[in-house]
Amino acid sequence: MSFFDDDAEATQVPTPDTRSRRPRSNRSRLRIQRLVLALVVLFIVVFAIALVFRSCQQNAKESAYRTYFSQVQAVIKDANTVGRQLGAVVTDPTRPNNLKTTLNQLVAKQTEITTRAERIDPPGKLDQLHKVFVDGMKVRLRGVQDMRDGLLAATNVKNKGVTARKLAALSGYFTGPDAYYNELYYTQAQKAMADDGVTNVSVPTMDYFSNHDLFSQSALANALSRVSSSAKLTGIHGVGLAGVAVKSNDKTTILLVGKNNSIVASVGMVVRVTVENQGDVTETNVPVKVTWTPPDNSAPQTLTGTIASLAAHQKQTVDVTGLNIPASAISKQSHLKVQAGPVSGEKYLKNNVAVYVITPGLPAQ
Repeated sequence: MSFFDDDAEATQVPTPDTRSRRPRSNRSRLRIQRLVLALVVLFIVVFAIALVFRSCQQNAKESAYRTYFSQVQAVIKDANTVGRQLGAVVTDPTRPNNLKTTLNQLVAKQTEITTRAERIDPPGKLDQLHKVFVDGMKVRLRGVQDMRDGLLAATNVKNKGVTARKLAALSGYFTGPDAYYNELYYTQAQKAMADDGVTNVSVPTMDYFSNHDLFSQSALANALSRVSSSAKLTGIHGVGLAGVAVKSNDKTTILLVGKNNSIVASVGMVVRVTVENQGDVTETNVPVKVTWTPPDNSAPQTLTGTIASLAAHQKQTVDVTGLNIPASAISKQSHLKVQAGPVSGEKYLKNNVAVYVITPGLPAQ
C-alpha cells in the first residue's frame, strides 16, 4: 500500500444511508393524512349540526306561524257564525223565540271572540298586523251592539223607513273589517312569512257575510215590516195595579174596590200606588195616574207619577202627592180613579185601572 492509498482511504466521504430516513417520511405523511381526515370529519359533523339546527329553526318558525294562524282561523270561524246568526235575525226578526235574549247572546259571543283575539300571541314579525286583526273584531263587536239596540228600538217605532236607514248605516261595522283585513293583513302576512322562509302555512281568509245585500235599505225595510209588538219579538209586556192606599195626617188607609173607604182628609194627601210588572221584560218609565172626582162631579183633580224602572214579575210603590180635598167634600162620597200604565206593547188592560169610593172625614180631635 502506498502513501497515496492511505491518504485516499483517509479522505473518503461516506455516502448517506437513505434507508434510515424513509420511515420518518412515512410517519409524517400518515400524520398529515390523519389530520386531513379529521378535518373532513369535523367539517361534516359541523355541517350536519348546522343543517339540523337550521331545520329545527325552520320547524320552530313554521310551528309558530301554524299555531298562530290556526288560532286566527278559529276566531274568524266563530265570528262568521255570529255573522250568520245575526244575518238570520236581521232577515226575519220574528224568527227567534225572544228577540232581545237572542241579540244579547250574540253580543256576548262577539265580546268573548274579541277578547280571545286580543289574547293571541303572534310571531314577532306579525305584531303590528295582529293589531289590525284585533281592531277588526272590536269594530265588529260595536256593530253587533248597535244592531241589537237598533232592532230592539225598532219594535216600538212606527216609522220603519227611518229606522231602516239608520240600521243600513251600520253596514260598515260588518263589511269594513273584511275589507281592511284583506287589504292590510292578508297579503302582508303572506309576505312576512315568505321573508321568514316559511311557505307551507296558509293565511286564513275572512268573509263575514255571505249575503252582502243584507244591509241594503230595502232589505232592512222589508225585515222591519214584520216587526210588531208581539211577545215573540219583545217578550210579554204588561203591568197591573197591585194595591192603592191613601196616606193623610200620618195615617195610611188601604183602599178596597167595591166598598166605601173612609179616609182622613188633610192638606197634601198622598196616594200610594203599588204596581206589578206582570210581563217577562223590564219596563221603564211606567206612568201612574190618579184622578179624584168631587161628589158633585165637577172639575176633577189629576195627579201623575212615574216608576223609572220595574223588573219583570216585581212590584214597586210610587207616591203620588198633592191631592187636596176641599171642605165641601167632607163626609160625602167621591171617587178616586187610579191607573197604572199602559206600557208599550201591552195588550191586556183590564187590570190597569181601579175606581175606589172614598168618604173623606176630618181627623179626630
